[in-house]
Amino acid sequence: MSLLSGLATGIGALIVLWFGEPTRKVLGFYLGLASGIMGIVVLADLLPSSIIYGNLFYTLTGLLIGIIFMFVFDWILAKILFSRKQFGQGRTQSKFYQQMGYFMTLAIALHNLPEGLAIGAGYETQSQLGIRVALVIALHNIPEGLGIASTLLLGKIPSIYVFLLSIATGLFIPLGTLVALGLGQIVPYWISIGLSIASGAMGYIVVKDIGPESIKLHPLLSRFGMGLGILIMYIVYNLHH
Repeated sequence: MSLLSGLATGIGALIVLWFGEPTRKVLGFYLGLASGIMGIVVLADLLPSSIIYGNLFYTLTGLLIGIIFMFVFDWILAKILFSRKQFGQGRTQSKFYQQMGYFMTLAIALHNLPEGLAIGAGYETQSQLGIRVALVIALHNIPEGLGIASTLLLGKIPSIYVFLLSIATGLFIPLGTLVALGLGQIVPYWISIGLSIASGAMGYIVVKDIGPESIKLHPLLSRFGMGLGILIMYIVYNLHH
């Protein structure tokens, strides 16, 4: 179940690859959808779950670690992996999307690991709970795959690598579940800190990159995508409960 929920990210990537490189309007919608979903996942899922598994101190500590981690990763991408010229006045559009795509890939991989731990912990408590958590994660992984694949494709990354990177982020879910099942009695604080680190990472990229870029590409379709993403997650969470 955990593996299937992780592979759902690849479904989102396949949709993008099937229809080809998105136009500005379509990308604005995709990124709006991804930012709406990721924003709700942080506010309605990751942060509350982090507090439940641990406490406010662990949640705030993890949140700060996640933000600092993504800030450092952002700096490494901008200053080391890509030349200063590309990220100065002469920065090309494809390099910009390439950076954003790698950024999204890392943020989503980071949030998938503790969610995999949560599936494992759910199965340890009650198998039905583990199945419901896996279903919720699978449903919100599809539009996350859309966001990753769209930006990487515009970053001129070859299609096969776009697909493999999307699948790779999903594989962090069963990896987390295997860790949880291997440990047997998992320490709740680990999940708490993991979820809050993921919250910081995802929140950082939504506020700094995905949200503003989607609005810049097409304000109307971006907001429509955000609204749709929020609605999808409302339905998914109601299914879960």
